[in-house]
Amino acid sequence: MWNLIGVAAWALVICYLIAIVMNIRRRHLRMLVLHRKNRAGVTLLIDLIEVVVLIAATYGMAWVTWLRPTDYTDAASVKIAYTYGKLVIQPDATRSYYVTVKTGTGKDAVRYYTYWTEGAKTEITSRNADIASGTNALTLKASAYPWDTAELATLDRTSEKAWVATMRATYKPTFLNGLGMHVGHQAQRFDLIRVPNETVIKVLPLGEDE
Repeated sequence: MWNLIGVAAWALVICYLIAIVMNIRRRHLRMLVLHRKNRAGVTLLIDLIEVVVLIAATYGMAWVTWLRPTDYTDAASVKIAYTYGKLVIQPDATRSYYVTVKTGTGKDAVRYYTYWTEGAKTEITSRNADIASGTNALTLKASAYPWDTAELATLDRTSEKAWVATMRATYKPTFLNGLGMHVGHQAQRFDLIRVPNETVIKVLPLGEDE
């Protein structure tokens, strides 16, 4: 229901576009027939004002729909939920590992992470995940999101530094979220994959599958 605010706003922008096109055409025809270009300056000024208003309205809607940054610390706008799981080690011919890392090809290559928890296998890209293998469980990339650091410290103590924490952010019903048609949609998911050290990460050569 909240997202109908955005639908209605976009419909108004489209209707305004149609209206100013018809209005500009009508006024220019009237100027040619009745005033014979004597009021060209006034007509063009009105055209400019209408176009500026259209551009401002379109940019405003584009910003709130696609460009508005998400404040994950704003509890009134975003709901944050966390899930935690212990990693399950995978045997290999030479050693065991918790996570595999495969690098994609192309100009904007990303890494693909695969990890296992109890009864589940998860594949996620480096756009929405990071691996922590040092002394600090929170990586630089993961620090862009709010975490319960006390819970992460507890996981380090109880899970031998082999766990995954997943943060999911969902848009709440607010006017701005409705205007951007985001209410109820997922704003972000981020997986923080924790391993004790880099020896339990299996890095696949470029172009090689598991």
